[in-house]
Amino acid sequence: MSEPSYHARRETALAALNAGDAEAAFREFRWALWYPRAVPIDELVDGLGVLARIFAAMGHKELAERAAHSSIDSLDPDGLYQLGYQLVEEGLPAIASTVLLRCLALVPGSEEVVTELVSALERQLAYADARRVLEANPSLLETSFLCRYLRAFNAAMSGDLAAVREAVDTLAPREAVHEIMAQRIASIVARADRAAGAGCALDGLDLRGWHYVLGGGMLGHLSPHGFDEGMHGRYAWVQDTLAMVKMGLERLRTVLRVWGVAPPCVYAPPGRDHEVLGEAAARVLGLPRVPWPSVGVPAPGLVVVYDLASVERKDLERLLERREGQVLYAHATGWTEDGAIGADVTTILHQSIVSPWEPQLVIDPGTGEAKTGDADARAVEELGAAVAASADMGAEDVARDDV
Repeated sequence: MSEPSYHARRETALAALNAGDAEAAFREFRWALWYPRAVPIDELVDGLGVLARIFAAMGHKELAERAAHSSIDSLDPDGLYQLGYQLVEEGLPAIASTVLLRCLALVPGSEEVVTELVSALERQLAYADARRVLEANPSLLETSFLCRYLRAFNAAMSGDLAAVREAVDTLAPREAVHEIMAQRIASIVARADRAAGAGCALDGLDLRGWHYVLGGGMLGHLSPHGFDEGMHGRYAWVQDTLAMVKMGLERLRTVLRVWGVAPPCVYAPPGRDHEVLGEAAARVLGLPRVPWPSVGVPAPGLVVVYDLASVERKDLERLLERREGQVLYAHATGWTEDGAIGADVTTILHQSIVSPWEPQLVIDPGTGEAKTGDADARAVEELGAAVAASADMGAEDVARDDV
């Protein structure tokens, strides 16, 4: 089935907008300007005008004004850059990429535009495309440390370790901020060497190896679902189970033993999911669970979070810099967006997840149809005990694990 044409999407979106449903209009029309679709200039000019009307109806005044300006003056690179930047900030990197590509065509070789476009592409996990943009600007690679770093980083994220190793010698720091970036690339190479020495294939199927190389963390479990169809151990939508939570904690216990690390206690940030996991971790690992500190940092000790994406920003900021004796464990980590921090150990990578104690989809025994079940209203302590006492996962669910 072919994709609707630009004009078909425009007509459908404007009909929804005129009917007072701006959200539906946006859901339909966004694809008209969504990278990597090649958008002709006439469609871009017209499309930004349509987006301006939709944004205005949605209450996004600044975006609406910037989109309207770029629709009227599509030869203004400053306006296009500001619009692209704002789109990235608003979580619309795919539309931003289309806008910034037009901007770059007007000011070829602009470091500011190239790096913002690379940022937008990275947020879509389009690392190979980001690398191509950088390599299409060789003069910037000669003069800009940042662009050389970004090329090395995106080569790593694209799986090209040979290019990363070659880049190390081009990243001689001249400023303090350069040292951080150079060290990041050097650390990726060092971890790749360690992983290869430990027998990791570091091929397209080695999710656990790449997880370690790119972020330095350990991945506890590989999903068997769709393993050979592109997922390679990642989960898409997950209805979590007590058994999987327990399995993750048991594997964490093994990792800590191998590392020779003995945390004195367990911390969990505020939030029911985190607190249940904290209670379960305390029971499985035989450690005291202590209150999350009102000020300062939770260290030394084991910090456990259910899903990194659900940690409040103010609590996440307290974990940005690891402290002596602190280990961060996340039961679940999203893989479709980069996060501010990575856990030292995580059990699963997912797109979306429902915890075992939240309402889950179940089959109605009477009708045979799917419905949303009830939440498990037991207290945190009871749920933690239930995790520790739960049965093991079935053999078919851990069929891809080699730990």
